[in-house]
Amino acid sequence: MTVPLLTFPGLARVPGLRHGVTTREGGVSGGSWRSLNLGRSTGDLPDAVTENGRRVGEAIGAARVRFPRQVHGAAVRIVTSSDAGPVGEADALATGEAGVALGVLGADCPGVVIADPVRRALAVVHSGWRGTVAGVVPAAVGVLVERFGSRPADLVAGVGPGISARRYEVGPEVADALRTRIPGGDRCVVKGRGDRAYVDLALAIRAQLEALGVRSSAIEAMELCTFEATELLFSHRRDGAGAGRHGLVAMWTSASG
Repeated sequence: MTVPLLTFPGLARVPGLRHGVTTREGGVSGGSWRSLNLGRSTGDLPDAVTENGRRVGEAIGAARVRFPRQVHGAAVRIVTSSDAGPVGEADALATGEAGVALGVLGADCPGVVIADPVRRALAVVHSGWRGTVAGVVPAAVGVLVERFGSRPADLVAGVGPGISARRYEVGPEVADALRTRIPGGDRCVVKGRGDRAYVDLALAIRAQLEALGVRSSAIEAMELCTFEATELLFSHRRDGAGAGRHGLVAMWTSASG
C-alpha cells in the first residue's frame, strides 16, 4: 500500500523539495497503532515501526529517514550523508545536503519544516509547548543562518497538524510561559475555565517565524486538529500515553530536481 502524505501547497511548488506529513494510513501496525505508527516508545512492535519507517522513506524517495530522539528541548543537530549512527537527542534537525531525509514525530505537538530554496538548506522541528517556549524554532532558523548562510526573507515554512486551540486547555504555568516568551504571546492564549486557558501553538510558531524575519506569506499551516481527526492522525491527549506517532519528513533531491 502506498503511504499517503499530506503536503503544503506552497512548499510543493519549490523545485527539488520533497516533504510530507504522514497519516495513520499505509502501514503495518495493528491495534491502537493502526496502521502507520512511527513512534518506538509507544509499545508498538519494533519490526512494525521499522517497516513503517521504510515505507515513509520510499514515499519521498529516500533510502532512510533520520529521526532524532525528541526531548522537548531546543537542541538542533546537523545531519550529513556521512552520519551512520543514531542521531541522538534533539528536537530539530538540519541539513544542507541533497538526499538526506529528515523527520520529526508528533501526536499533538506540531512539526515544522523550514526550507531555504536559495541555498538548498532545510530544517525540521518538533515544537510542542515546551519546545516552543524554549525557542526550538528560532534555534533552527539560527542554524540555517549561521551554518548555511540562509537569509530569513528567503525561507519558506510549513506548520504541520497539531492539537487546536479549541482542544488544548492548559494550566496557568503553560499559558504564562507562552505569554511571556512568545512575541505577541497574548494573541496565542484565550481564557478558559477558572485559572486555565486555551493556547494556539500554530499561531505561536508563526509569531516566532515572523519575528525572525520570515515573510508571513511564506508561512503555511495545515488546519488539522490531531485531537479531532480521529481516523487520520494520532493524538496523545485523546488516546493516552500509548498513542502512535505520525511524522513530518523533508529532503532535497539532487540539484537537477
